[in-house]
Amino acid sequence: MNRLPKTRQLQVFRQILRSGSIRAAARELGLAQPTVSRTIRDLEQTLGAQLFLRDSDGTRLTEAGLAFSQRAQLILEELLRASHEVEQINNYSHGVLNMGFSSLMLMTVLPTVTDAFLARSPHVQMTVKEGQLSALLPMLRSGELDFAVGTIEPSSLVEDLITEPLMTASFSILCRRGHPLEQAQTLEQLSKARWLLPESTMGYYRRLMVDFQAMYTRLPNLIRTDSLICALNMMLHADYLTVVASGTCDSAILSDRFAVIPVNNVPSASYYIVWSEKMLLTAPAKLFIQLLKEEVRRTQW
Repeated sequence: MNRLPKTRQLQVFRQILRSGSIRAAARELGLAQPTVSRTIRDLEQTLGAQLFLRDSDGTRLTEAGLAFSQRAQLILEELLRASHEVEQINNYSHGVLNMGFSSLMLMTVLPTVTDAFLARSPHVQMTVKEGQLSALLPMLRSGELDFAVGTIEPSSLVEDLITEPLMTASFSILCRRGHPLEQAQTLEQLSKARWLLPESTMGYYRRLMVDFQAMYTRLPNLIRTDSLICALNMMLHADYLTVVASGTCDSAILSDRFAVIPVNNVPSASYYIVWSEKMLLTAPAKLFIQLLKEEVRRTQW
């Protein structure tokens, strides 16, 4: 291959993936359909391979197209980051920072860290995604997120990602205040309760399933979800129990309406900062991580 693909070709290629067809991609890009088709033909000629199979339902990737798509997304995201960083250095841009967090960070240190960050970088545009790390990993790998914070078991660190230990947090069983089982002290006493437990089976939650295995298999009304809002609503109005980080229980938002059930054998979790080894951290990401570490060290977990 004597020539490299052009950035515009990569952008058109990505839009076809997102839209599902050349016609829809042309509409989203504001281009004529023949222009989009010609751009993809030129890209395929440059690469020497067919990327899409066209049929009445739209387009689908060939084997070569699938391999190319995994790299193309990273290339575009890295180019975007590079341009933002250069523009920020020259004071022509406000910068961009995309992050992912589990609910513990959002319910505890995020407001303080954000205030400290914006005091030093007041014009950075921030986006925050909420979710368990298992749900955030695809966005890390595709370059949509600069970094994420979540739980990983130290014995099963994730390949192709850089992981940096942040802290260890205790977990507790939570119920609404006044729940009939609020004073229970053993898992056996809770085995017939309604439970709402994490959908994720990665890292900490895999360990939780192992430790609670005897109870997991006997729970009569188990619902799985990674949504904290869903869990809180089900606890308040349908008497479900759940497992959350103890720091979340202590937040002002929850402490008035929810109580920790005094069961002592709930395992702790290791939290990590995670980013793709294929992408360099931007200056805003490095600053936010530095401030996050400082606040985490000051917080009782």
